[in-house]
Amino acid sequence: MELLDNHWQPQTHLQARPAEISSAVDRVLIIAYRKKKKESQRRFWARFGVTQSRGSRFESGAEIPAPVSILLGLYFTKTVSDADLGRAERLMVSPDAAALLNPGQ
Repeated sequence: MELLDNHWQPQTHLQARPAEISSAVDRVLIIAYRKKKKESQRRFWARFGVTQSRGSRFESGAEIPAPVSILLGLYFTKTVSDADLGRAERLMVSPDAAALLNPGQ
């Protein structure tokens, strides 16, 4: 999926694409990647903290919020792995998460 990997590379030109085109391309690439991996929407979107129904809306054209979009970009450029996302999720649900997120309190 070379297109997928290249889509999240830093842009070297100053001309921005219209938002409608960019989100449509993102949606198509995300769907293609998920289907290539033979993953359900539930499984794919869960790794990013997104419910199946919200992921379905993203795939249907709803705007993807910046934090999710950034995480997707890191994932597709292999900066963040499934293991990294799993560790982050476990950390967030652990009883010690509040202490780790708010040191000194």
